[in-house]
Amino acid sequence: MTTPPPPPGYPPTAGMPTPASEPVAEWWRKDGPRIPAPAPGATVHTPVPIAAGGPAAPASMEAAAQAFWAPVGRILAEQVPHIAEQIGQQVTQLMTETEAQRSAREQVQYEAVRDAQRAVRDAQFAAAGESAAQRAERHRVENVLTPSHRRDDLVGMVDLLAERIGETPDERAARLDAERELDKRRARAREDAERAAAGETPEQRTRRHRQQRLADKRTASTRARRERRRAARTAGPSDRTRRFRRWCVLTAISAIGGCSTGLVTLIAPGGPYVGLLLAAGGWALDLHIRDRGRQRVSEVTRPGPLVLLVLVRIPVASGLAVAAGLDHVLAALSL
Repeated sequence: MTTPPPPPGYPPTAGMPTPASEPVAEWWRKDGPRIPAPAPGATVHTPVPIAAGGPAAPASMEAAAQAFWAPVGRILAEQVPHIAEQIGQQVTQLMTETEAQRSAREQVQYEAVRDAQRAVRDAQFAAAGESAAQRAERHRVENVLTPSHRRDDLVGMVDLLAERIGETPDERAARLDAERELDKRRARAREDAERAAAGETPEQRTRRHRQQRLADKRTASTRARRERRRAARTAGPSDRTRRFRRWCVLTAISAIGGCSTGLVTLIAPGGPYVGLLLAAGGWALDLHIRDRGRQRVSEVTRPGPLVLLVLVRIPVASGLAVAAGLDHVLAALSL
């Protein structure tokens, strides 16, 4: 390690003219400062420019900027895909969720914020010396004063009864859907907390949420289809007559198909019991195809599913034709 050079033995203004002899601007412009040469053997400190390099030279501006932005780029490369995925999930959720799902989600978020605030207050009151009984009483008062809390006394029961009596069937269905969604979201929030405590990674949680959304979509589609079928069953007699005629026409087409393929001729020697057995087996397959009978034959309207339904019901129609003794009639038609 080198020692710093000693200071010079003469003042830095040595040799400069005095203001009385010549103006400063004149001697600086003409001759410059007249500093005497150092004494022989004296150590002279020579400044080194920054760009000259050396062991103590600072890095260039490009290297300093690169070293500064390298951690930022690494953090952005790690966080930007996750942030973009979260934003995409939120946008998809806002675009596809129903009113009941949105209210349930907002209720769960509100309860999470309320529980966090209550935990902070509990810690502050515990530090001030609050007992367990006092904390329980404070929680009870807070629950009563909460706008979304229902009173558990006679007044609350009367209000609940009046609300249930006055609601319409649509309001009741919407309320039940909201309660169902709220319970499901609460259960999933608890499941997320438990799995996070067990060591679940964010990627695993995202994949599990995606699978849950797909399952919810399938469940909602099935529920909507069943609701449409239930509404169709409550139709008037004219609609029932139309559906019965449609069922007869489709069954007759399937029976003609069975006669054309030779299935009716094949089972005709067995008699009505063989026909009933074949009809029972075909009917079980037909029910399985039609969601265990939840979808009626008359409800199939699209060309592709209609052709598939006619082909699947060929054993049913052929067995019914043989059991009813219509195999001779179909054979006489020369199909």
